[in-house]
Amino acid sequence: MIVGIGMDLVDTLQIEQMLHKESRLFIQSLLTSREMDIVEKVGDERRRAEWIAGRYAAKEALLKALGSQRGEGIGMQDIEVLPESSGRPHCHLSAHVIQHIGFPVVCNLTITHTASTAGAMVVVERVASAMLV
Repeated sequence: MIVGIGMDLVDTLQIEQMLHKESRLFIQSLLTSREMDIVEKVGDERRRAEWIAGRYAAKEALLKALGSQRGEGIGMQDIEVLPESSGRPHCHLSAHVIQHIGFPVVCNLTITHTASTAGAMVVVERVASAMLV
């Protein structure tokens, strides 16, 4: 059963400017340690801004799908967006998020980029009890 659908767009250039001004603080508030490990390996600054903007959009889209906002029990550190072996982005939710929602979910996520914008869309589905066995 679909719990919610969320979409978000982020200005990549704005993220790039934020990286120049408040780099460490901004990144640490947004990314988990495993996400940080990945983005630190991205050499090109422009590509790094696109990658971060995509994760930011994905996390905001997920919050929208759940009908939540940052500060309402779910933070950016509670949501982790990592690539699968195929490169497809996958959401990992903290136990805190699952407890906040009240039931296990599956997040179907896509992230896209243009020269100036990153976008993400997520469909959150409740996991049927039969799937938990």
